Amino acid sequence: MAEYVYWLRSLIGTQKVPMVFACAVVQDDSGRVLWQRRGDFGWWGLLGGVVELNESLTDCVIREVFEESGLQVAVERLLGVYSSPDFDVVYPNGDQVQQVTFTFVCSVRGGAIHVDGGETLALEWMPVGTLPKTSLWYTAMITDLRLNSPVAQYKHGTAGNERLQGPFYRHLRQYIGHQPFVAAGAVAVVMDDAGRILLQLRSDYKQWGLPGGGLELGERIDKTAVCEVKEETGLDVEVVRLSGVYSDERFYARYPNGDELKAILAVFVCRVTGGLLEIDGDESLDLAFFAVDDLPPLPDFVQEMIADALKGETGCIYETMFHKT
Repeated sequence: MAEYVYWLRSLIGTQKVPMVFACAVVQDDSGRVLWQRRGDFGWWGLLGGVVELNESLTDCVIREVFEESGLQVAVERLLGVYSSPDFDVVYPNGDQVQQVTFTFVCSVRGGAIHVDGGETLALEWMPVGTLPKTSLWYTAMITDLRLNSPVAQYKHGTAGNERLQGPFYRHLRQYIGHQPFVAAGAVAVVMDDAGRILLQLRSDYKQWGLPGGGLELGERIDKTAVCEVKEETGLDVEVVRLSGVYSDERFYARYPNGDELKAILAVFVCRVTGGLLEIDGDESLDLAFFAVDDLPPLPDFVQEMIADALKGETGCIYETMFHKT
């Protein structure tokens, strides 16, 4: 079991928790996909695992592939994010998880296939058109691979229920205190008809930034973006596309109250569909639309998210954040 998972489960037991995974669709020169017969469930799956506190998504996927197969890989592109509550899983030991899986297409750069007999019972290269007995989420990933599209996907499965209770992080803090955990979140680049971008003056850091927040149990990550915008700004929005994912060391945060976390963020370009701009006085001290060439001072990573969102409608940015080999 991963070090982070072991630590978290020692404090919270088997109760359901969102966990961030990095998954690899490893392809050889002929386009075949490497499948792993899993030691936990016994069925076929793709390689990958839980993101540790000290690593980025691609650090994780490269490490997991090597540990589970002996192969060294390079990340080529983000295939998609798979986070619907339809993909919730209960492990054989009783652990309950809402999976938030960032899946990357990878190519082989070295190493030799090795079956460890623990996590991996067997490894087999299969044509893209072959789908072994597997789970709903791996089926969704292969469906997207067959699209052969540069656009990162995120809509598989239901979007989830409306938020009915307090933030999950407050519940989790009862068990872990101020200690860090890995949290999936969504950020929204909301643009009006004039191309201006909505910014929020945050109450915690007293800086301008983009609206967003943590994924809650029972919701898909694009719905997180929609819900956070509504709660923080009063506006109704719809997601247009996924523009970037971010997980490097800049997203390890220590809040003024002492809470720490490692954020894994999906950034969505959104458009306004209704509502009224309203400052909540809690998370938002001020709200305003700004022209792209007249933005207030912003943290570097916010500037980067905005620049990435403005680059175009195809592909999903990750190269500037992650180490490619």
